[in-house]
Amino acid sequence: MPRPTLTLAVLLAVVLPAAAQTDKKDVDEAVKKQKAAAVENLKVVKITKPVLVETDHLLVYSELVEDKLKPIAEAGEKAFARGFKDLKYGEKDRLWSGKLTVYVLADRPKEYTPFVKLVEQRGGKLDADEMQLRVLKGDPRVAVTAAPGSKTAEADLKLEATTAVTAALVEQKAGGPLPSWLSDGMGKAIAYRTEGNARLLETHRTKAKGLFTRAKVGTFKVGDIWGEAKPKDVDTLAVSFGEYLVYGADAETTGKFLGGFRATEERREPTVGTALEAAGWKADDLDVAWKKWVMGIK
Repeated sequence: MPRPTLTLAVLLAVVLPAAAQTDKKDVDEAVKKQKAAAVENLKVVKITKPVLVETDHLLVYSELVEDKLKPIAEAGEKAFARGFKDLKYGEKDRLWSGKLTVYVLADRPKEYTPFVKLVEQRGGKLDADEMQLRVLKGDPRVAVTAAPGSKTAEADLKLEATTAVTAALVEQKAGGPLPSWLSDGMGKAIAYRTEGNARLLETHRTKAKGLFTRAKVGTFKVGDIWGEAKPKDVDTLAVSFGEYLVYGADAETTGKFLGGFRATEERREPTVGTALEAAGWKADDLDVAWKKWVMGIK
């Protein structure tokens, strides 16, 4: 008598606990809905036959051909893995019910701008330097683009995708929206450490150290990053401070700092001040610790 063949479905039923099977079913259903929503969203910007590259944690859509989109998706997945680890997420933590959708809209005027206005329903004129957006409530998604006429568009799109993914992980860790200087700064600090970005990381650190070395005492402090009078190189300083928060400061304290931006009954309008208080930090002490850590990086 022939031995019965076990199908994959039967094997899974035998091997996986009931809770794990239910969890996988829920994720698959959520992803199915996300894929349908993505196709409809792209129709709005006249992308009727989008290319999809799916990874373990991302759904990456674009009008780019697969050969060009795949490296972007792979870089985004590596950035996700790095951010998940470096932000100290737990092994079983589920950030969303499905996956993170990444829209790679290479043509800024024809794709990204109408996507922001028609799909995200944002009024007003876009900032000239805006190259990405993040929406993490409901159907979690990010969209990225490149500057019009860019000679390095594919590399730009890859970097924007990786930093958008890591910034999304930062905001999810905080449990809500953060000031852009903070989520962008921490997101870039993580993305710069992913595979293939060693030169970016080195350039960033060299510039940051150069600022610190040339600066006279009192030229700038950490509070200038979020203050009204922005220093010339505030973006570099924000990434440097973001790197300190992820890799230099105590992870638990950084978590409290991020949590301090969440609105509560007692804290209806959170500010940097409430975040510092939640972390038990004083701005002057934080300034000293940050600069000391930066100058000690080898």
